[in-house]
Amino acid sequence: MKGRPVLGIISGFLFGLFGGITLFLYGAIPLASPMLWILPLVGIVVGMFMAAWAPFGGGSVKTETASTETISYASAGDAEGSGTTGTTLEGETIEVELKPADDETDGAES
Repeated sequence: MKGRPVLGIISGFLFGLFGGITLFLYGAIPLASPMLWILPLVGIVVGMFMAAWAPFGGGSVKTETASTETISYASAGDAEGSGTTGTTLEGETIEVELKPADDETDGAES
């Protein structure tokens, strides 16, 4: 069986159990009703079928791992701004111009 049958059984049982308790507490079924026993069993069966069907649609997802690249930044004492060079994940070299923030504004608009 593919999927996650144990997870389906456990979650289906809990769904049926708490569904029965909720129906009892709202007065929809009496305490002596056999539905309090049937709902957890139905939940187990439905959980097994859903676990066999999981993962739902979509197909396989191709995942790639990112490589780590080193980027050098301008030093903190550089008040004039500085150009730095780094590399992208594709290996292309990029150059970035860093400029200090204006002293008149703190980034918040008024």
